[in-house]
Amino acid sequence: MKFGKRNLVLSLALTMAFSALAGCSGNSNNSGNAKNAATEAPKASEAAADKKDVSAKDVTLELLYWGDDVQKKLVEAAAEKYTADTGVKINAQVLPADGTFDTFIQTRLQSGELPDISYMGEGDIQKYNEMGILADISDLLKDGSIPEKLPAITIHSPEQKVIGVGLSNQMELLFYSKSKFDEAGVSYPPTKVEDAWDWDTFVANAKKLTKDSKGKTAADAGFDASLTENYGLGFTAGREFHHFWAANANGGGIVSPDGKEFQWDSPKSAEGIQKLADLVNKDKVASPFTYTWSTGIGSAVDALSGGYAMAISGSWDLANIKGNEDIGVGVLPKMEKAVTMNAGAPLVVYNTSKHIEEAKKFYAYMVNPENSLELLKSGAWLPNQADWYTDPALVDKWTGDLPESAKETILSYSTTKDAIVQWPAYYVPAYLKMNTEYEKSIDQALSGKKTVKEIYDSIMPVIKKLWESGKVS
Repeated sequence: MKFGKRNLVLSLALTMAFSALAGCSGNSNNSGNAKNAATEAPKASEAAADKKDVSAKDVTLELLYWGDDVQKKLVEAAAEKYTADTGVKINAQVLPADGTFDTFIQTRLQSGELPDISYMGEGDIQKYNEMGILADISDLLKDGSIPEKLPAITIHSPEQKVIGVGLSNQMELLFYSKSKFDEAGVSYPPTKVEDAWDWDTFVANAKKLTKDSKGKTAADAGFDASLTENYGLGFTAGREFHHFWAANANGGGIVSPDGKEFQWDSPKSAEGIQKLADLVNKDKVASPFTYTWSTGIGSAVDALSGGYAMAISGSWDLANIKGNEDIGVGVLPKMEKAVTMNAGAPLVVYNTSKHIEEAKKFYAYMVNPENSLELLKSGAWLPNQADWYTDPALVDKWTGDLPESAKETILSYSTTKDAIVQWPAYYVPAYLKMNTEYEKSIDQALSGKKTVKEIYDSIMPVIKKLWESGKVS
C-alpha cells in the first residue's frame, strides 16, 4: 500500500502537521551556576546568540515527501515559519504520489545526496535499512524525546533497532449503512473487540443485506445472484491488507511478530483467505475482486451510498464520513480471533545527515500527536501514541467530532492487547518479493477457479524460500 488514495490523505496530513510544528519550538534553557551568574551571564548570552546565529545560518534540513501542488505550498509556508521560530532551515521537497518517489530516492542515494528526513512507503523501509542508510532512532524513545508509541506503528530492523514510526495509527474498520441495516432488520455491528460477530453470524447478516432486483435476499429461496443490486459487503481494494487480516483472524498469519516463524503456508492462513473468496463465490454476499487496487469499491462513502451495506476500509475513510449520519463504524468480524490489520507510511531519518541531532529533534516534533490535532479530529489520522487512547484528557482532544461508534471501535482496538496486527511489510525484509509471488497466482482462488490450498501448494515453497533468505535483495 505504498501509494493510492490513502497515501494522498496522509500526505495532506503531513502538510498540516508541518503547520502545527512550526508553532511548537521550545525556548527553555537551563540556568547557569548561581555563584558565577553575575560574571558569566553576559558571556553565556553572547555564546547563545552566536550559537543561534550559526544554527540559523548553517543548519538546513531537507524533508522529502509526496503530495500535490496545494500540499507543496502548505509545506513551504510552514517550513518558512519553522525556520523563523527555531533558526533551523527546512528545505521541503515534494514529489508525486507514485513510483517516482522511490526512484528519486535511489537517484539521490547514487549521487550521495540523500535528504535528512523523508516519508517512505511501508514496503520500502526494510530495503533502505538493508542498504545501511537509515538512522537508529531508539535513543529518542529511550530518552523520552518521543513518548511510547503504539507497537503496531513502531518499526524495527531485524536487529531490533527502531528505524521509524508511523505518523498515524491507520487500521482496517467495518463501515456500514444504518438505513440498510434498519431496512433489513439487522442489528448494527458491535464496537467492542470482545463483542465481535463470529464468522457465521457475519455471513448470515451479510446474506440478509444482499438483495437482488426482484427483492429477494441471499438468505431467501429464489435469490438470483446474477441480479444482485445491493451487496452485503464490499472491499475498498483487493490488496494484501485484507488478506493478511483474514489469515491472522483465522489463527494463522504471515510471519510471526518476531520475524522468526513463517506462518503464511499454514492451513489456518489458507482457510482464512479461503473465507474471503467464499464471500464472493459461495456465499454470494460480496462483489468480485482481484488482487489489485483497481477492482475495489472506492471510498466507504461511495460504496454505502451505492450498492453496498457494509464496506471494509481503512480508518483514513473516517475523514470522508464526517456529517454523514447514515454511516456507522464497527469492529471486524472474528474467525478464531478478533483483530484488525494496521497500515501507515512511516517517517525516517537518514544516517547520512550532516546534522543528525537536529534532524532527530525535528523528527520528534513531527511524530508528536499534539502537532497533528486538526488531522486527528477529522479522522484522517489516528494518534500514534499509546497514552492518547487511555488518558481521558488526551482522548477528548481528538474524538469530539468522530461518530460515537467510530470512537468506541478505535479505542477498543487500540487498548485491547494484540488486537492490532502489524503489517509484515514493516518488519519482513523479503516482503516485497514474497508479495510479488503471491500476486501472480492468488486471483485464481479469488475467482473460484481453484482453492486457496491448491494455490498455496504451488506458490508457498517459493515464497518461504524468499523469506528464509532474510534479505530484501
